[in-house]
Amino acid sequence: MYLHIGKDIVLKNKDILYILDYDSLKENRVFNNFIEKVDKKNIFDISENKPKSIIITKEDNTIKGYISNISSNTLGKRSFI
Repeated sequence: MYLHIGKDIVLKNKDILYILDYDSLKENRVFNNFIEKVDKKNIFDISENKPKSIIITKEDNTIKGYISNISSNTLGKRSFI
């Protein structure tokens, strides 16, 4: 199955590792260290300056992050339909 995370981005459910709430993590030191270790070219901001969630994936052995304007609750519900 696939999950639409905003704009024209669709991810395979099997590639998704985490769907996280942006507000609860943006000042978390551990999470910020993780984001710094992920190559910046693998972080995609599709939120249109309204970030609500962060989706962490592993695609072809590469960790990627997507910042979306769709809430983590909504994405979580969509992923289990």
